[in-house]
Amino acid sequence: MSKFFLFALLYWLLGNPFVALLVILIIYFTIDRTYFGFIPDPFKAFKKAGRIRELHNIVAINPYDARSLKELGIFMIDKKDYRKAREYFEKAADKMSDDPEFNYYYGLSVARSGEIGKGRELLDAALKKSPSLKYGEPYIMFAEVYIDNGDYAGALPLLERFGSIHSSSSRGFYQMGAVKLKLGMNAEGKDYLRKAIAAFKASPRFKRKVDRRWAWKARALLRKAL
Repeated sequence: MSKFFLFALLYWLLGNPFVALLVILIIYFTIDRTYFGFIPDPFKAFKKAGRIRELHNIVAINPYDARSLKELGIFMIDKKDYRKAREYFEKAADKMSDDPEFNYYYGLSVARSGEIGKGRELLDAALKKSPSLKYGEPYIMFAEVYIDNGDYAGALPLLERFGSIHSSSSRGFYQMGAVKLKLGMNAEGKDYLRKAIAAFKASPRFKRKVDRRWAWKARALLRKAL
């Protein structure tokens, strides 16, 4: 109803339904970019698409350019095209096997493609060389692989490791709370959900757009758990 009222008001003020609709879209886009981030940034998307085309051209000329293959694989992970990412990583594996970051991303693509055990081996190899790799990101990314596959016990130690690196992550607190609820640790689970909300409230303004989603999810799950 509020959206219709806004459209009617703008139509009355501007006298053109298409201009009114355009103004509404601009308003929603501005609010999203400021507070939420659900809509992809068109400028970043355009830049990323250009870089992907550039990398495809490089690989077409030199199919064994491991760094370009790695970068392409990371872009595919960002797009959640894990099977395509795995294809690129497999082509670069012989040359990049000593690179912890490569093994992390390669392992993630393998795990997300269905071979969690093999992916975990690559992750462990990466973390053995660099325990604080990417400031703990691999721990939560793999924890979410286990969560998405219903293995909450498997996710728990990874979330604990992530928590030892991040003391105020809304995402980490939310996932820990959700996992503990699934494992029957209700009091601890609720406590972590409250921590997720508190971490969002205490986060600096530039980080709130990222944390807001997890705080909302924590509030919704906490209401169901009470």
